Amino acid sequence: MIVNQVAISAHDRRRSLEWYRRTLGYLPAGEMVRHAPLPAGAPDVAALQGVPGADFAMSWAVDRREFFQLELFQYRHPVPRALPADWRLCDVGYGLVCFHVADFDAALARLAAAGTAALSAPLGEPGERRVCVRDPDGVLLELLERDLALPGAPPPARPQVPVGARGLTVSVPDLGRARRLFVEILGMQPRPELALHGPEHEALWGLAGARREALPLLSGDFLVELVEYADPPGRPRPAGHSISDHGILNIALGTRSLEDYEATRARVVAAGLQTDLEVRRSPRHACTYLLDEDGFSVELLFVDAEIDRELGFLPTAGRPPSPPR
Repeated sequence: MIVNQVAISAHDRRRSLEWYRRTLGYLPAGEMVRHAPLPAGAPDVAALQGVPGADFAMSWAVDRREFFQLELFQYRHPVPRALPADWRLCDVGYGLVCFHVADFDAALARLAAAGTAALSAPLGEPGERRVCVRDPDGVLLELLERDLALPGAPPPARPQVPVGARGLTVSVPDLGRARRLFVEILGMQPRPELALHGPEHEALWGLAGARREALPLLSGDFLVELVEYADPPGRPRPAGHSISDHGILNIALGTRSLEDYEATRARVVAAGLQTDLEVRRSPRHACTYLLDEDGFSVELLFVDAEIDRELGFLPTAGRPPSPPR
């Protein structure tokens, strides 16, 4: 199974969708609205997430990669809390999404036209530049001028789309425990030679001089960077934290093989990280969620390609944004 979704809890999903479309070039890929209470017999995805009875809507967006999506949630109940104003990347949780953009300067121009300022000047020489911005809800994003050279990465499914998600930084309180979840249970591959960041990049998000230990993991053509910060130490999630609170709420590991899904789910159950809750809408789809002892939520997802459009893995309409005039 591979990372095929990053889910974000937003104040206004349509505003966020339009921002990702106009600035980065994402394409709309459909939506789903869940009203509480559910009709009798309807699958309760919110119960899988740990917020049974939640009332929410979500929008999907896709980039140039096949079988990958951004999932933008908007919770009406429970009422989500905003990302803390003093949140930093060292704080425990899913922290930073990295995107490769086909034209770095054009992306910066679109961000400026949308009123989004970079957190600092770009770092690196031409061709190797990086910069960080925040989306409308404060989610930290990094833009890469040079794509990551990941082994086995397939050609883009939609080469006309100017953006592709390439990695995620996760701040963990204990690298050993995180390794057990992401490597031993979920099957990601440790690849130290594929380091996503070095010490010099800490200045991009305001942590220049930070000390940390990192473990890069390969998941398909996506990097997951597990990081344990020693200085400054990461703060735990706020008391009463809910998956519905604004920010990156989880990732999904997806597969086209029901057998792979079942095998991964069996390892999760054997590790005591999941209940028997599961949604199966048809023989072509199944999903469940896990929650580990450090509060990390991960969705496991089986999707037959025949229902990609129904589940938001194909664009519904739209073109990449035009350069600002």
